[in-house]
Amino acid sequence: MSTCVGTIDEDRAPETTTLVTIQGARAGEKTASLMVGFAPNGSVVGVHNDTAAGRWWQYDVDPLPNGDLLVATTEPGITVVERVDPATGEHVEVTRLEHVEDAHDVDYLGDGEFATVDKGDERNRVVIYDESGELVWQWRFGNHTDRFPRDGGGPYGKDWTHVNDVDQIGDDTLLVSVRNFDQVIAIDRSTKAVKWTLGADDEHDVLNEQHNPDFIEGADGRATVLVADSENDRVVEYSRTADGEWERTWSLSGGGLHEPRDADRLPNGNTLVTDRRGHRVLEVTPRGEVVWEVYTPWQPYDAERVGTARGSDGPTMRQVGAEGDQTMTGGTSFDTAAIEACYEYLTGVERDRLVPEDELWGTGGELGDAGTVTPGGAGADGDSAGNDGDAGTDRAWTTVPDESIVETPGLGVPAALTALAAAVALAALVAVRRRP
Repeated sequence: MSTCVGTIDEDRAPETTTLVTIQGARAGEKTASLMVGFAPNGSVVGVHNDTAAGRWWQYDVDPLPNGDLLVATTEPGITVVERVDPATGEHVEVTRLEHVEDAHDVDYLGDGEFATVDKGDERNRVVIYDESGELVWQWRFGNHTDRFPRDGGGPYGKDWTHVNDVDQIGDDTLLVSVRNFDQVIAIDRSTKAVKWTLGADDEHDVLNEQHNPDFIEGADGRATVLVADSENDRVVEYSRTADGEWERTWSLSGGGLHEPRDADRLPNGNTLVTDRRGHRVLEVTPRGEVVWEVYTPWQPYDAERVGTARGSDGPTMRQVGAEGDQTMTGGTSFDTAAIEACYEYLTGVERDRLVPEDELWGTGGELGDAGTVTPGGAGADGDSAGNDGDAGTDRAWTTVPDESIVETPGLGVPAALTALAAAVALAALVAVRRRP
């Protein structure tokens, strides 16, 4: 057993591993960026230390249908997308998005397409790119300043929206979190129209600098959004009414919950909560009782339960009859010494495997369609690790070109290179200092 265990109700413990990404920041100190596999009893299956690979932040993780993990990370000034083998912790593929800065999320959409978000150098956009590195689609906030004015959203300079998450809803809609404007929006991919909006700038009784919203369709077809309402120190669920308004159907707060970053609805109706400033991940019942808790220093960002669909894979609180505002109970009180001991333990773990053999999924090979992954070992077309055979590949792409880059007249080649080098250095410095 590790030193990272908080509350564990053995009778209600999960059946599979929980994967957690850890940004790696303690106050003003940079700490290790990690991905950790936690067993149902809270012990550590293994640790993937991305700081050792030169990464800076660790953000979103999703299981891919072929058996890999898709991870959004960064290096100064650029986004790095990794595919990691959960059986070995090794990088199957590393892709550098040289014109996408500090993307907190990357999602596989199926058919070889990926969606991500870009906050760099005034681009502020949602993009879709394919496996060959071609830009397929983009939605620029600069073209929608009637909704997202540059003088709104707070004093964040070029990163005025801090767009931090994108998910696909159905075949043709993207769910996007616009943190600095306290909004979640649904964008029609075909028309680029905003289909609906949850929240409004500075209406903090609804949302306050949220992260990682998930779409859940209720039994009656109602659109429901579960979201980590970060600066309100709560998790909230909203349901859209027939007349297009939103009503809050459930919330979770208290119990030391401090700036949550992610909340996923599990098939059993519980909610998996990533508590950033509490440095822990918890499974909480609809009535707010903590049944599973592990420490995750410093600053966890995302958690995924193996064997469930990425994001939320469960019912709405209206469906389980647990509507209302709930107070979280049963968690362990914040203990700095215990969390320090956990961090020391995690950074000393030498096991790279993240998921046990009997929980591996997928068949290896090509990515194929996006969909739910089910644990139970590799299929006939893959090896026992679910490896797709591309281990060691490291493609340094300028994957998503910035259309705003233009040639500067009057500069010779040496001067142009000097200017470019200075711009890159400045971008790297800004990226290091930018608020995560």
